Amino acid sequence: MIMEEKQTMTNKELESELQSLRTQERISNILLSACGVGLLIMCLVKNIPLAVLCIVGAFFCAIRSNDAGGKVKKMLSENITRSVIREVLGDDVEYNPWGKIEPGSMVFPFSYNTTSGSDHIMANYNGLEIELGDIELQDEGETTDEETGVTTTSRHTWFKGQWLICDFGKKLSGQVYISQRTRKDAVPMKSNVKMDNEQFNKRFCIRADDPQEAYYILTPHMMEYILTIADNSGGTLYMSFLREGKLHVAVQTGRDFFELGKEKVKTEKLCEKFKSELRWFTDIVDTLRVEDSLYKKELNE
Repeated sequence: MIMEEKQTMTNKELESELQSLRTQERISNILLSACGVGLLIMCLVKNIPLAVLCIVGAFFCAIRSNDAGGKVKKMLSENITRSVIREVLGDDVEYNPWGKIEPGSMVFPFSYNTTSGSDHIMANYNGLEIELGDIELQDEGETTDEETGVTTTSRHTWFKGQWLICDFGKKLSGQVYISQRTRKDAVPMKSNVKMDNEQFNKRFCIRADDPQEAYYILTPHMMEYILTIADNSGGTLYMSFLREGKLHVAVQTGRDFFELGKEKVKTEKLCEKFKSELRWFTDIVDTLRVEDSLYKKELNE
């Protein structure tokens, strides 16, 4: 499917409108936080009328913030994002700003039961099928107060970032999982494979059904490459090489793709920023697709 591009505004009009919407979103978020603090104080002093007023104010601030954020995403999609995606990935692309990628098999130091996401991209990139998008992994649970019988729902976000799936179209040498260690890990991860590269062992948890499969895929060159991309990822890196032929790359950046950021809105800078974000992932695909050690050797070869 060829993705259409629509340029609906001039650069100056776009910059002015985006700046205005970002200001509106920020003010709404500040007021939302103020209503939250006010609600807490009113509950402590048992001032019910003002507590209700704070709840109503928070509700309208949240609506206004979400409305501004939605308009920003739509405006960026129509004027910048689609053209950037097409320039980096080619014409055979489907992009849904509100769509969600489905996560695959990965080793994390946490468990989750709920997912959400946006900026879902599907493309045929240089002959390979890829998927890419923002994703959040959350653990949602319910607790019921024994005295009042009131049930409340809590949700904790463990992961917010980007996820790439690349289908290489042929079987890989094995099934190997690589997870970058951090001091904030909820559960310390333990490797079941030890590599010759001590720096790699220290920074990553390595899991494989068969240790020999890890040695096939994680050659000295591959380990050095993964260390390099981890340094440039802007977050915490997780990778899985699946026997069926798929590579999964997840990066916990704490942000979404295609954001305005905090600087003054300039369309040219936004274009370059968005291209850089996408090319970090396409560079991985371009580099790994030519690694012979990645693929299973057929018996007739």
